[in-house]
Amino acid sequence: MNQISLATQQAICLAVKRGLSPFKTEEPKTCVEWCDEHFWLPEESSQIPGRWITQPVQKALLNMMGNDAIQVISIQKPTRFGFTKMFSGAMWYLGIHKKRSSVVYQPNDPLAKQFVLDEVNPLLSIVPAIQDSFPDWAVNNENNSTKKKTCTGFSIDFKGAETPNNFRLMTKQVVIADELGAFAINSGEGDNMKVILKRIQGATFGKAIFGSTVVFSGDVIARLLAEANSVFSFQIPCPHCGTLQTLEWGDAKSTFGMKWDRTLDDEEAMAESAYYLCRNAKCQKSESHGRIEYRHLSAMEEAGRWVCEKTEIWTEDGITFFNKTGNKVKAPKRIGIKCSALYSLNLPEGWIEIVREWLDIKGDPDKLQAFINLTLGLHFDPKNTKRLDHEVLLNKREKYKAQVPKDVVYITIGGDTQDNRMEGYAWGFTADGRKYLIDRFVYMGDPRDDDVQDAVVDFCARTYEREDGEILNISRICWDLAGHRSEVVYKLSKRIGLLRFIPCRGASKYGEPVQSMAMQVNKKTGTYIVIVGTDTAKDVFYADIEVPLGERRAIHLPLDDGICDKDVCKQLVSEIRKPTKTKQGILFIYDNEGRRNEALDCFGYALSALHVSIEKFSLNLSDYKSQQQTQKAAAASFAELGKKLGA
Repeated sequence: MNQISLATQQAICLAVKRGLSPFKTEEPKTCVEWCDEHFWLPEESSQIPGRWITQPVQKALLNMMGNDAIQVISIQKPTRFGFTKMFSGAMWYLGIHKKRSSVVYQPNDPLAKQFVLDEVNPLLSIVPAIQDSFPDWAVNNENNSTKKKTCTGFSIDFKGAETPNNFRLMTKQVVIADELGAFAINSGEGDNMKVILKRIQGATFGKAIFGSTVVFSGDVIARLLAEANSVFSFQIPCPHCGTLQTLEWGDAKSTFGMKWDRTLDDEEAMAESAYYLCRNAKCQKSESHGRIEYRHLSAMEEAGRWVCEKTEIWTEDGITFFNKTGNKVKAPKRIGIKCSALYSLNLPEGWIEIVREWLDIKGDPDKLQAFINLTLGLHFDPKNTKRLDHEVLLNKREKYKAQVPKDVVYITIGGDTQDNRMEGYAWGFTADGRKYLIDRFVYMGDPRDDDVQDAVVDFCARTYEREDGEILNISRICWDLAGHRSEVVYKLSKRIGLLRFIPCRGASKYGEPVQSMAMQVNKKTGTYIVIVGTDTAKDVFYADIEVPLGERRAIHLPLDDGICDKDVCKQLVSEIRKPTKTKQGILFIYDNEGRRNEALDCFGYALSALHVSIEKFSLNLSDYKSQQQTQKAAAASFAELGKKLGA
């Protein structure tokens, strides 16, 4: 009998080991225990790569992902919280330790592929536990692709959620959906959440792990939390008095929450003074003054517990649950989670970073929404859900000292075309973001008539005397082309100047930038075209109209009925945000409810014209005045030189 070589013996042993591995019984471990022993953070997609160490705020959540008694866990998450890493670890734990197959849904196929490339493939070469359960980890084949990993005893599929085909014939024990806020509500087979849950219907230990940052109230994650049996928030004890409390941002008037020294002149110094104020009034009067520093956070979280807002049941580890009297209870089948970046231990500068981020908002509605959604993990409900009284604007009007106040350095026009008229509004802008309504133009008649178009040309050629005697021209015009006589708008652009008079139309999607402009002539129209984020522009108007006069960003209206009368004021406040069901979920969309809104629309077009100048032609309003003076001085010098040469 021929002797078998050592290499062959080892190969046979390895094959037998792999063949028997589905029947191997491991000592039961919690998801946290398994991940702390086996899981790693890949260098390609981690701020701090290396062996995974479950942070205190993550322990119960990670164990809930692996707890067989919990069927659905839905996490309303901020950024900098580690959700993607947690569900990645849970996915491998459920596969390797419990032999359960998963499907991971991302909003679309490209994102699903990117998730595999960034979060899955880098683990294959550094995690021995994965290699032991995945024979083909080192090769590219049908068992190891960006769409599927076929391991010993389980498999993991990766799919986008935008097409019905990605849901069909997909039966698993585990379904994971990341960034639900970006999912379509209905991809063709009904409500996507119901379709996703069908993937695990009938499984012995079926589990769904859902997570998403949030946008507006009524979105998918809000609905999932409303359907949950229990919704948990993390309560941690004050290091001074022991009072359990949920970290909340608060505001200047709050008796607790994030605080900083508002008396300081320098914003960076304000940020560096950040601390958290305990909610216990007695603690605030103690020697510590209730002041909690970021350095206290890790120890506080070690002693924290997740408490249900609805039932007051609680858990420290996500395995064992108790009622408010301390008796053990069953784990809820459907769990919701709320948390914020205030709990993050991954902030190099601690809470300083978050306060700095807040101070940088400076009234910008987009930055405010990003802070509330992504940092605090809360839904952003716009202020403009109640109509502002037009009388407020009438009373806000003021008498200008000249046609144009002295600080205005740039004038643009926003224009609109109707079947029986053309109208436009001239707005002046200052270096610190104040906005002045300067002029109004309305000319009745069919826009196709020459006299109407001539009147528009004359309006765009107007000049205005500033308070200091300087004469200002209208620098740029954005005129709406949608719906009414677009051919006239194209014609006027070619007549007045392609880059001075630019046709524009509203963006088809919510939340687009104030302006988006391709820097080439449209072949079909022979003009440039600006896409206006009308919702974004209206956000600016409704935020800034409430800023006190004289302060940066304030909107000024002239006490002149020829420019700003009762009708114009009504149009400026004609719209409110209303919750509207869209493919992205419930969004708050502006609605004029049948009221005239040309003045508001034209403000948006004028603002878009300003942004075109800033973003496409490097306009700097802070230097614009000095640039004009330099150009004027240069022109005067050339004129003087010309006189001398002529003499």
